[in-house]
Amino acid sequence: MSDHDHTKQRIIASVFDKRNSGAAIQETYVGHIKIWEDAGEDSGKKPRYILLSQGSDGTGFLHKSKLNTNGSFSVGKTWKLSELRGIEVSNPGSFNITLARTYKWQTENHLDQANFISAAVKLVLLRQNEPGPASGFSQSSETLVTQAPQSDLNITTGPATRQAATSRAGTPQPGMRTELPPRTQVARPSSPAGSNISNLSQNNSSSSVIRLPSPPPASQLQGQLQIVQSSLPSSLRPRVIRRPSNATPPQTPSSNGLPANLVPTRAPLSASPLRTPKENYPFAVSRPSAEFVHASSPLSATPTVAQLPRSESPISVRSQKLPSGKSIPTPEPPQPRREHNNRVSFFDPLNQAALDRLVAGDYPEDGSAGEEETSQATMASVEEMLEGFEWASDDFFGKKNAKGAADLVEARLLDELIALEKANIHSFVESDDRVALVMNLLEEAITEVDAMDSLISSYKIHLNAVGDDISFIQSQRRGLQVQTQNQRGLLSELENLLQTVQVDREVLVTLTQESLEKVSGIQKLETAATELYKALQAGQDTDMAATMERLDEYRTHNAQFCKRVYDYLSIMSVAQAEIILDGNNGITKPGRGRPVIKSHQGMEAYLGRYAGLLLYLKEMDESIYSRFCGAYFSTTSELHKKQMGSVLSIYAGLLKRTPDEDADQNFGSTNENSQKASIRRAGTIVRSPIEGRKDRNKDRERQTNEEYRAPEALGLILEQIAPQIYREGDFIADFLQINDAGLTFADYAGLDNYFRRQAARSAGLSQTTMKLARGAMDLIFGFLPAELKQWIDSAIAKDTLQVVGVIVCLERFVADADERDNLFFLQMLEKQHTRLKGTFDRHINQQIKMIEETKLTSKKRKGVAHFVKYFPIYVGRIEQQLIGADGLEVRANVDLAYEKIVHSMFEYGDDEDKGQLNYHVLLVENMHYFVAEMSQLDVGSVSGFLRQAEAIYNENLNAYVKIVLRRPFAKITDYFDGIERLLTTTAPTEVSKNSNYNRSSLKKVVKEFDGKDIRKHLDALFKRVEKHFTEAEEKATKEQSSGIAPGTVMVGVWKACEEELQRMTENFNKRISQCYADSGVSLEYTSADVETSFRRHRLGS
Repeated sequence: MSDHDHTKQRIIASVFDKRNSGAAIQETYVGHIKIWEDAGEDSGKKPRYILLSQGSDGTGFLHKSKLNTNGSFSVGKTWKLSELRGIEVSNPGSFNITLARTYKWQTENHLDQANFISAAVKLVLLRQNEPGPASGFSQSSETLVTQAPQSDLNITTGPATRQAATSRAGTPQPGMRTELPPRTQVARPSSPAGSNISNLSQNNSSSSVIRLPSPPPASQLQGQLQIVQSSLPSSLRPRVIRRPSNATPPQTPSSNGLPANLVPTRAPLSASPLRTPKENYPFAVSRPSAEFVHASSPLSATPTVAQLPRSESPISVRSQKLPSGKSIPTPEPPQPRREHNNRVSFFDPLNQAALDRLVAGDYPEDGSAGEEETSQATMASVEEMLEGFEWASDDFFGKKNAKGAADLVEARLLDELIALEKANIHSFVESDDRVALVMNLLEEAITEVDAMDSLISSYKIHLNAVGDDISFIQSQRRGLQVQTQNQRGLLSELENLLQTVQVDREVLVTLTQESLEKVSGIQKLETAATELYKALQAGQDTDMAATMERLDEYRTHNAQFCKRVYDYLSIMSVAQAEIILDGNNGITKPGRGRPVIKSHQGMEAYLGRYAGLLLYLKEMDESIYSRFCGAYFSTTSELHKKQMGSVLSIYAGLLKRTPDEDADQNFGSTNENSQKASIRRAGTIVRSPIEGRKDRNKDRERQTNEEYRAPEALGLILEQIAPQIYREGDFIADFLQINDAGLTFADYAGLDNYFRRQAARSAGLSQTTMKLARGAMDLIFGFLPAELKQWIDSAIAKDTLQVVGVIVCLERFVADADERDNLFFLQMLEKQHTRLKGTFDRHINQQIKMIEETKLTSKKRKGVAHFVKYFPIYVGRIEQQLIGADGLEVRANVDLAYEKIVHSMFEYGDDEDKGQLNYHVLLVENMHYFVAEMSQLDVGSVSGFLRQAEAIYNENLNAYVKIVLRRPFAKITDYFDGIERLLTTTAPTEVSKNSNYNRSSLKKVVKEFDGKDIRKHLDALFKRVEKHFTEAEEKATKEQSSGIAPGTVMVGVWKACEEELQRMTENFNKRISQCYADSGVSLEYTSADVETSFRRHRLGS
């Protein structure tokens, strides 16, 4: 079996067998062909199969199918063969087919293509069922044979005799287009003259060879035309030319013996090749050329014959044999293109043939002398006509108006041509008596057509009305169908709902007798409760309640089940709490470790199994749900109270005691023992208060490891309490559904939307139950704020300064509670924080008041003030509690407290004491101690206080030095101060002329201050300064060797005195050299004497 037959069998099996099963019209396979068509841009070509079939009623079909991967065929598109409009064979490997639109298909085998087209044409002819051939087809049954490709077509004109060969009748050739008329049309000639002319087409790759036939003899042509005209309908017959009565009758004789209206008109052919399909076929039957009037004019009864040169490429054309009495084969040649101004008309018969030959250059080889004479006469007439024009005018040779004569010739010729056309047309109409008959027939036909149009219009109106009625009926039918379907769906839903709301007896027994202890029993109870829940939710509708006979019984079982769940869970909540307490208040404490609260995870896991039943309880019996909430809150509150109370009491006993010396000290302390214990030299690095306190703390920590300061203990307590509060809040939100989720039991059980809507409609608690649920945390942990306040107050009472560390601890847990969004815990801690801030503020005000009560006066020097000595200790104790608290609010509060205390410390003393020596001594000594101690703490917030204290120290030290140096050096100081005042108004050279400041006065003053006097004055100065700044440090320095002890205020004071005296000495020498340069007087001591005397006391030698 060949591939073609194998493909045929598969097509029949996979396409026509399936289509014929159960179909009204049975289709029979006729033929098929494999084609290739474009698959889209950049996708190449795709193979398809065109199937030709015939229906049982004679209808032909074209199917386009594709080959599937399993070897079967599937139809993608189908056309009726009656829709076929034409087939055009481009070449042996492709053809165009026109249906609703034109498709271009390529084939693989030229024989398959020819056979397929032949089968399609035969099927069309068979369907038309006409005795004559269809338009564009031949009745020949010969096999279709395609021709080999030929060269491009070139059409030229020439005098040679044209020969043509006709192609085989009915055979579609490459380059030929076949036009198929509709079934209802009668096959008629394509041209008005009755000629059946086939389309000529050309392809650059292939074409068939055929020559146009030579014109037949005139007598034969005339006879054939008469036969054709008699066989044509009256509407297609040529009109009879009638001349007007006043017109000159035309000369009928001609060279070929034909009437004047049948003389063939010759037109010159273009020598250029036909390059495009549009140019190749300008003479298609369905679209006659508008450029050549004589080629398509209904007045022309003679076909035009194209003269082709022998050397040109052949043209493919299909001619049709004309049976006797029917039609004449008149192939139409390709018409050349002409310019717009070219005109073609009918000339006088006597001159027409001669002019045609003259223009075309077609002279016969054996021409007679008569024809030559006629040609010469014609040329002479043309020359005479042209002599009347000024061809050699000045304008022409001067090129001013080169086209003037030609335009005149053209205009005159155009006028002549128009006149001839009018005359010829009139002669045609007047000479043929059949025109009137045709006109009458046309009028009758028009009348009948108008009547038919009226009938069709009325039919159309009736059909439109019927169509509207049909559309209305269809829309009503669709509406009834939808309504019927909706009613059926509603009926089905109602039946299902009625089945749903009926609760079985077994379900009710399960609610009363199934165990609540086991997990399987809980699941069975939830399933049974779901059935009862659906019935009760449906009973909320009035219509449904009327259909439920056992609704009251269901409500009774619901109340009994809710009571049973309440009783069981209330008892089990208490039992689980007792298991956690276990005789030790729910606290786990290792041998020497920290106490830990036992977790409630076991209790939560046990009770969490009943979350679904509690959700049912919440919706179906709110009063029972409210009672259970109260019972659970009470049980859980008692459990937490015992656990947290135990933790608070344990840590209260582990609080570390504050040392007595630290507890007794404050800004107003006057305890002599504490004063003696704190007396030491300012600035010494031997033992600082902080280091001493650290050593004492280390000693105490060695004694016990279970003592904690108040902030540490509070932090450990909150670390145990906070997780319990957070976990309890999360548990009751899930267990008792105290949240904003709005979950219902219908959602929990996954019921239908109807029950979810019913549940949502009745969801919501009463105001009393809602208030109870919202206050759950307050009811459970209501004991905690008071107990926590009591514990904090007792811890702070032991050491007031520990309030800072407690505030730091609270602020850290406040931030954590805020992050976890636990409102209860956050509010509780914020209340404690606000209260402790007030406690701290009161403490600071109390310290400031103690400072103000300590009045320092210049009448009674006591060395460094007690609050100045205590401030570094105070700052050190507070800073130990602020480690890692830079980002907290308490840091800013403490810095503000420091500022208030320092401001109060620096503002002591009476205004009348200012300027006194003792006042300066007090400030120098206190500021020196403040700067020396505070600079060792390395606290950033007190750096501003250090700068302020240093400024006060320097100011009062300078004032003190000037006062103490004035007593031994008053005379020389006053003398040179007078010179300074005199220099403001007197020149330096004039100072010695003043009686009070002459050379003798200077010499007298200078003699009193020699080197020995300087040493004596400085010895007295040292004793005086030492007396001012050593009374408060006698016991601290009495065992030291004589001299200034390092680290004491005397070091700075004595150095300042030396610098001041050196500056005075330098100033004295400067004024002497300035005002007494030639006097020969100078100071009796030198700067070296001053340095030696000060160094001797500084080193204690």
